[in-house]
Amino acid sequence: MSRSYRSVRPNTHRPYTVKDVLELYKIHENTLANWEKAGLRPVHVRETKLFCGSELKRFHDQQLLSSKPEKRTGGFKCFSCKAHVIPSVETLELEAPDRGLGWAFAICPECNGRIQKILNETQYDKLRTCVQNNTSLLSIDEVSGAFPVGIVKNEAFSEQPPTWNPENEWILAEFWILLKGFEPKTAHAILAAVRDLEAVFGRKTFWTLTERDVDAYRDDLIRRGRITGDGSISRSTIRHRASYVRTFLDWLVDQDLGREMPRLLSSYLVLRRSHVAEALQPPPRDIPTRAELERILTKMPVKTLIQRRDRAIVAASNLFGTRSNTTASLRIGMIDIAARKVLLDTTVVRIKNSKSESPAWFLGQKLAEDIVVAWIEELIAKGGQPDDALFPPDLNLAHEKRLTRTSPGSIEPWKTDASVRRAFRNGCKQAGVIYFNPHSIKHYLKSVRDEVCRTPEHRKAYSYNLGHENEKITEVNYNKMTDARRDAIFRTLHAGNVETEDEKDLLLALHEYQLIPGTPDHELALKLDEQRRLRRKGTK
Repeated sequence: MSRSYRSVRPNTHRPYTVKDVLELYKIHENTLANWEKAGLRPVHVRETKLFCGSELKRFHDQQLLSSKPEKRTGGFKCFSCKAHVIPSVETLELEAPDRGLGWAFAICPECNGRIQKILNETQYDKLRTCVQNNTSLLSIDEVSGAFPVGIVKNEAFSEQPPTWNPENEWILAEFWILLKGFEPKTAHAILAAVRDLEAVFGRKTFWTLTERDVDAYRDDLIRRGRITGDGSISRSTIRHRASYVRTFLDWLVDQDLGREMPRLLSSYLVLRRSHVAEALQPPPRDIPTRAELERILTKMPVKTLIQRRDRAIVAASNLFGTRSNTTASLRIGMIDIAARKVLLDTTVVRIKNSKSESPAWFLGQKLAEDIVVAWIEELIAKGGQPDDALFPPDLNLAHEKRLTRTSPGSIEPWKTDASVRRAFRNGCKQAGVIYFNPHSIKHYLKSVRDEVCRTPEHRKAYSYNLGHENEKITEVNYNKMTDARRDAIFRTLHAGNVETEDEKDLLLALHEYQLIPGTPDHELALKLDEQRRLRRKGTK
């Protein structure tokens, strides 16, 4: 293959038709035929040829490793003798990553020359583990399963038998036609749940599923929710998988070959509330405090454009309250500094539930606001245009004096949120605090809402600005009350400190001489002040 196709990422749960593969990789039928000769294994069923997404990934991963052994984590290219080699671990020297990139140095086993290689953080960790355990670098790729140990150059593919049921692949190819009407993430999640069902029963043909099978799968979901460690799943995963598999079963029994299946098959996956409640509760979420967020922003380095961009990512997440995927896809023109708003168009940015919205900047974020505004001004001064990414990739920030345009047109944002998470991870590390993921900011903002909003209308507006359709979503899913917080509130109630916010305002007005003597408000304030004085006297 002359191309690596690394930018093409098939869904490993989905079966692809020949037409789908040609469109996905933008290739000719002759190229696909050559791939089959080179080891790509198709699925032949019902006079149809299908290709599993997992098989497409395996084939291309293995072709890349086979044609370019230096691409293996433990592989090097020697520029002296031009050989692709895997050096002895005893000769390996590592230089820890700085800003995500490190170095590995070793001795070429062919010519004894010095070889070197740039590493990302994941590769560095794998090589360091080999050095610490004194294990061969071949073991790294053996564990990944993409390439057999000891093979460096173009060797034959593994002859392991395929691990799929052809009939099920045909069924899922037909089911995908329905799923194309769903949001891509939801469609992929449904396929993953169906694959989980298939794996539990050893790839049993879907047409032969019975009520006992579905009941057994439900019991298995509940069992995995009760255990800890490997194989455990959360309550949310239990609910979603059960719901997704029910969607599949409802479709399945309506197909021609499913007419003989039990019509109420999906009803055996209904979960009682007690089923979900018995599953393990997730641990309390780590939520940053205002002081921790300010410490992160002040401790992050700002010497380079990339470092200033990463700090602006954390600040923008705090100021806008956007999800990590939305933050990663923002463009300069979407930030209205004068109105202190973010203009989110679902046709341009990645937004949950595809909702276009224009949230206002959140309150009390002076430091974050200053950082974001300064970053936008710097981008514009370096040639940034409204359609350019708000947080350009590293390649576009290669020069300090101007933005680097690697292709005609605007600078495109990242396609994933990986760099947003990396910025948070680096920021937390610099500040010496535990890792707070980007979504923890929304939980923090919810806790701020409880402090600043005094009326139901204020709370409703705040929830809407978080991107929630109603207050219930904010209350149920964000910054839930912990046992510690409940106990603190009850200690306050037992102590008799039960003034409402309005009563506290009234007491404050009394002590600032803002109330007219003889008025009902003045009399009530005097009564409240006397009650508070007696409570304090009783606690001494």
